[in-house]
Amino acid sequence: MNQINEALEGLIQAIWEGEEYKSYQEIRAKVHEQPELEQKIHAFRKKNYEVQNLTDERSLYDRMDKLEREGIEFRKDPLVNEYLRAELAICRLFQRINWEIVKKMDFDLGFAIDQ
Repeated sequence: MNQINEALEGLIQAIWEGEEYKSYQEIRAKVHEQPELEQKIHAFRKKNYEVQNLTDERSLYDRMDKLEREGIEFRKDPLVNEYLRAELAICRLFQRINWEIVKKMDFDLGFAIDQ
């Protein structure tokens, strides 16, 4: 387990030093200087999370459509757009790390994923 912990610490250090994380932290600090905007961003992100995790298919499309329209207007603010783009880059980095680990391990998902 010690070898895994050391490798994990190395991965975390590499993420901290990576462009995605640095960009995210810079824009996050700018957003944090505007508490009202920061609250609006978090509320939008929460709605997005809730829509992504809906189980009621009937309301899914309506809520997705509404959120997309709201997002288009909300992203007209360059700071909001930059923050959401930076957040997405970090999320994609985490997904890629997870995917590479699963892909390289003998771990049966029970289905195939094309990536």
